[in-house]
Amino acid sequence: MSTPRQTSEPVDELSVPMTPGMRAAQRKGRLTLLAIVAVCVLPLLAALYFRFVSPPEAAAMVGQPLAEPLPLPFEMLQGWDGAVLEHPEVSGKWLAIFAAPGACDERCQHTLYLTRQARTAQGRNMARLERLWLITDGTAPAAALLAAHPDLLLVKASDAQLLTLLGGAEGRKINLVDRRGFLVFRYPGDADPKGFIRELGKLIKF
Repeated sequence: MSTPRQTSEPVDELSVPMTPGMRAAQRKGRLTLLAIVAVCVLPLLAALYFRFVSPPEAAAMVGQPLAEPLPLPFEMLQGWDGAVLEHPEVSGKWLAIFAAPGACDERCQHTLYLTRQARTAQGRNMARLERLWLITDGTAPAAALLAAHPDLLLVKASDAQLLTLLGGAEGRKINLVDRRGFLVFRYPGDADPKGFIRELGKLIKF
């Protein structure tokens, strides 16, 4: 007696009905794939857009870099108490130097406030920077003003050559001296606070 012939034909997978669980798994897999593609491709598309379509404007430099760094003659500087000023190579700090008469008018007070806020804004890096007020005459600053700036170092400076190097006795400039003792940057006394703080933070990290 012959048995029925069995055939082993492949089963069409498309004919297999999908259960709700299978559909959910398939949908989840597609979403996962799309998420991976988005993570990989979107940063590239954004970079291309900002590079060729809408490049961001570069922030304008607030300070003026000196074409050639100039050594600051520390032998011409003397503390208000007569002490010799320590060279940055010894202290390892940057110096923000501002020259003005001891009476310190409103413009002078604004500049001192600007340098104080800029130093404070550096957070843990504020110890890298010292503020120096070069008093261009023999007038002693007001006690109330000094109380508002306890970290400010007072320096006597009347030499015409030195004051010219720093932008003049009435130049109202903020001079930045690096840790080697070289004058490298100069800022106006009314510099944009945000830009000044930003640039100062980048420079004093070196």
